[in-house]
Amino acid sequence: MNAIAQTCSQCGWSFDHAALASNTCRKCQSSILIVSVSYLEKFEKPAIQKYISQYTNTLKVSPEDKDALLAMSICYLKLSLFDQADRYLYRLIDAHPFEPAGYYYRAITTLKGKRPRIVSLSIIREAEKLIETASELDPANGRYEILLAALRHDYYALNGMRIPSPEPEELIKNAMTKYVDSLEVQQIFKLINVNETPMQQRFAMN
Repeated sequence: MNAIAQTCSQCGWSFDHAALASNTCRKCQSSILIVSVSYLEKFEKPAIQKYISQYTNTLKVSPEDKDALLAMSICYLKLSLFDQADRYLYRLIDAHPFEPAGYYYRAITTLKGKRPRIVSLSIIREAEKLIETASELDPANGRYEILLAALRHDYYALNGMRIPSPEPEELIKNAMTKYVDSLEVQQIFKLINVNETPMQQRFAMN
């Protein structure tokens, strides 16, 4: 994984084997490699920019580095810079078509920070296809069904439209039998603007 630097992008501490194995800086407790939006939950823009600088340098040496492309897209997504995130996700999918995270996060960037219920049907259908592809590539992870359930509930159900199958209830039930990072789910709800209390309760994983 070329994206893993030898020093922490946040505090400059030199990593040892234990830090690399745990993906955590032992000095400042920051994640070394960003593989999920949940890793950036408590980070503000200046700290995220430090990660971007680190991964930019990696991509200068290895333009198709999977870890760096994914991390860059997640960082820009967290900053709500959806076009920039999209560029790296396109590169990730092109270079690594079997990486499910590329399709998963691309589904989120297609909304460009808007709530699902107010975007066009064509955008929702594109997002659905991307999520379904991610789920096919990584069937043991329930985050894809949860995202798809949230999209379908917010767009179809709340707009009084016929809901495609599988419906949100079935998707959530299936997701509950799989691995789900609840912190990741909370962050995703914020990114697609369905984080008000009723929606959080509707898809609560805790």
